[in-house]
Amino acid sequence: MGLCYYNYNAPVSDYEIIDENLFSGLVAGLSNFAISLSTKHKAIEYLKMGKDELHFETLGNIIVAAIISATDEKYHSFTVKTLLQFIGTKFLDMYVDATEDLLYDWDIDVNPFTNEIKNFIQDNDLLEDIKREQFQNLFNEVIADKLPIEYIHWRGIQLFADTAPNVINQALEMISGLEDVVPTIISDKIFAAQILDALRRLYRNLQLNVSKEDTRDLIIVCKNDDLYDVLETAFIGREIHPLRSLDFESLVRAINSMNSKNIYNILVVEENVSSKDLRVLHNLEMPSDCKIIMIVSKIPRLPKGRMTQHKDISFIIYETFSEINGKNPILEYLVTSLSEIN
Repeated sequence: MGLCYYNYNAPVSDYEIIDENLFSGLVAGLSNFAISLSTKHKAIEYLKMGKDELHFETLGNIIVAAIISATDEKYHSFTVKTLLQFIGTKFLDMYVDATEDLLYDWDIDVNPFTNEIKNFIQDNDLLEDIKREQFQNLFNEVIADKLPIEYIHWRGIQLFADTAPNVINQALEMISGLEDVVPTIISDKIFAAQILDALRRLYRNLQLNVSKEDTRDLIIVCKNDDLYDVLETAFIGREIHPLRSLDFESLVRAINSMNSKNIYNILVVEENVSSKDLRVLHNLEMPSDCKIIMIVSKIPRLPKGRMTQHKDISFIIYETFSEINGKNPILEYLVTSLSEIN
């Protein structure tokens, strides 16, 4: 542990590592620490370092790491993960025997691998192929019941929403193809219907996004299906991507699956919200300009004890939720308030 086999300073990087073995030892320690902290549905994908992010991926007996600028929209965290997996796999294919040789001279035989990395990083089409492949893998995990269904919508938006129109259109073709095969591969009709609903919502959101820019994600916590449909219809097409969360546990997963590049607000539409739920909202790690609006029958009691973070939460008291429909003036207020990008 700690031996640096290979280091490549990409043209887009401003970093210069003076002691490669010292840095690789740091990465090895951080990787093990991150693994020990990871829980189900909440793996640590990168570490924040000022305006940059340190990503790492373990494959066999090696750790592949990359320092990425947090402002570079080209490299989404999910894309970086797949890039690191590709690079690590290619490295092991070429040098697996050399990693077992402590006397191997790494300075004399890395040019072929460096050329592979250069071509790989510069291939924009390949990056988009990777995103679609990653979504396909995500879809497979969801239908195998290894990940929550809502991940289809959340991560589909994250991977494709801010890409070029032609890339979105390719994603739409893939999603349409998945919709066609769902009835043939899932025998549980209820589960199949839930998967199809998630795919169709994603398709509709991306389709409207082809000609739009500056979109904001809106996570809506709402258990009622009919009420959520009303809310989604009101927001979609207004530079907003509505993403559903059935409960506060699901909300936490949604936030954890995002990163610092995402712009999003939260709308809670629940008649009864507990002090525990309110604490969850206060403790979420979100962008500083995130807005939280809660439509409730009564304001929940503040939880006892000190809250770790303070959030500005706007409450709307509404006693008859069944009256929230497409003609209700409250919807226009919500759309106007939550669609503003600061």
